[in-house]
Amino acid sequence: MSRKKFKILYPKDHELAGKEFKPGPKKMIVMNSNGIFFIYSGETYYPGITKLSNILPKYDVYWTVP
Repeated sequence: MSRKKFKILYPKDHELAGKEFKPGPKKMIVMNSNGIFFIYSGETYYPGITKLSNILPKYDVYWTVP
């Protein structure tokens, strides 16, 4: 199984259009096997996961080629 690399970008109709979305410290964007993106919070005592669409309703995905 190969690891897919991607960047999440703000959509064209957003004020930050084309810029990369950064989730913040101790957080990272992950994708499940169905292609759904989540933000994983790696906090020591309260780790959690939230659907990316709950934070950023519209976004563009840029797939990088290894």
